Parts: sequence; C-alpha cells; structure tokens
Amino acid sequence: MGNKRHDTAEKTASGGLLGNAALALIKALVGGTSGSAALLADAVRSATEAALSSAALLGLRRRSRSASAGRMPGLRKAELAASLIVTVVLLVVGLELAISSFRLMVNGVDHAPHWSALAVATGALFVKWWVLRIREGRLELLASLLTLLGIGASLTGELAGIPLLYYLDPAAGFLVALIVIVCGYRLIAGEVAPVLGGEAHQEDTQEFMQFIQRIEGVITIEELNAREHGHYVRLEMRISVNPRISVFEGQEIAKRVKELVMKRFIHISEVAVSVDPYDPGYPYKSNYDPNQEHVPTLLQ
Repeated sequence: MGNKRHDTAEKTASGGLLGNAALALIKALVGGTSGSAALLADAVRSATEAALSSAALLGLRRRSRSASAGRMPGLRKAELAASLIVTVVLLVVGLELAISSFRLMVNGVDHAPHWSALAVATGALFVKWWVLRIREGRLELLASLLTLLGIGASLTGELAGIPLLYYLDPAAGFLVALIVIVCGYRLIAGEVAPVLGGEAHQEDTQEFMQFIQRIEGVITIEELNAREHGHYVRLEMRISVNPRISVFEGQEIAKRVKELVMKRFIHISEVAVSVDPYDPGYPYKSNYDPNQEHVPTLLQ
C-alpha cells in the first residue's frame, strides 16, 4: 500500500516535470516567433516550475533509496548542486528578460505580437488546469494572468488602433520576469540557505514537534529540521495526512500548520511544509485507523 502511494506521488511529480517542460518549450518557441516578451518570460516561469517538479521527484526517489541504503548525505549534496545550478541559470535568464522587456518599453513598441501568442498562453493555462490538473500558487497564477492580459491588451490595441496598448506586452513580460526572479530566490532560500545555516537546538525541535502534532489534520511528523539564521529559525517539515483526502485539502492542512506555527513561535521566520499521504505501515504510533470507513476531512 505504501509503495503504491509512493508510486502515485512519483507519477504526479513526473507528470508535473514533463508537463511544465513541454509548456516551457512551446511558449519559448511561439514567444520568440510571435515577438511576445510576455510569453517568453512565461516560458521561463514554466521552466522554473519544471525545475521545482524535478526537485520534488528527486526528493521522492531520495527518500525511497535512503530508506534502505542510508545514503541521504550524498544524495542531498547532489540535489543541492543540481538545484543551485538550475536556479542560478533561471535567475540570470529572468534578469535578462526583465532588462530586455524594459528596453523595449524605453525604445518604443510599434507593433503587437502575433495572435498565436495569445492562443498559446490561453491554451497552456487550459491544459495545465483542466488536462494536467496542475494547480498554481498565487504568484504563478498572477504571472499567467499578467501574460494573458499583456498579450490580449496589445492585440486589442492593434485592432482598435491604439498604439499605446502595444506597451502592455513588454510590461507584462517585465513583471513576469520579476516573478521568475522571486521564484528563483525562493528556490535558493529553500535549498541552499538551510544547508548553510546551523541546526537549531534539540529542545526547540521537540517543542515544535509537540505543537505541530496537536494540529488537526496532522497524523505524523515524518521529518522536521529547524535551522538557525541569526536570531531567527527556519522550519522544514514533512507531515503525513489522511490518504483519503484530496490534494487541495492536504495543501490546506499544510497552510494551516504554517500559519499556526508562525503565530505560536514569533522567532520563526519561515516554515516550509511538504505533505505525504499517511502510510499505515510507517513504524510510528498513530491514532489513525487504516480500516475505518470514513475520516472527516479538514473542510467538513
């Protein structure tokens, strides 16, 4: 049962990696040929999401292998190096796109992008939400909407004879490029900074665990790392939740854990929560009964 759930999670991560990589490639090709700065920037954003999916996939495989081989340190270093390289490349590309979009606005824009840019931006969002069923975070959704708005407004300007609207495509490209930079920074903060930081005291970790374990929806805490950054602490945790609930409900539990922890401990600067379906075969005690017919979800 546990292996089946792990395979499902790995399949989902693989789908996110392949889907985002394909969307990034299509957006880049059409963005370049159509002359849309917004779609090019959105292509880099999709590449960033593909990199995040790749990191999640590597993490799943790392946990699977380390459970039997105890090779966590070496694998962790390899993942860190790969994530760092990819993130630096994405940050550089995002910065270049931001500069390029800004120059376009300064030098003047005399035409709108080809209509294919709008078709691809709309189709990509549809495929991602309703075919691949990949749900975006707030920043990612904002970037998608900015891309659609920028391209659509620019094309509207061409149809209505309003050249001023042409500037909205590179303006959207500039804003999306900034979002790419923010996402790249977050990836570095999540992967590199924790390794460079020190481990928090064990008694603090125990206090965190006792508090988190009492939060509704959390079945077990499978992994918890607390790292000091000056006077503040960053928490990284992996929790188990009811395997019968939806992905959305699992994300809501993670969000609730983050909010409650940061409210309870004022010295916590950041909380990163990953969610796994609970495996009844996991060697820790829990009040979860795998044979029960129904378990109330967070949203009930």
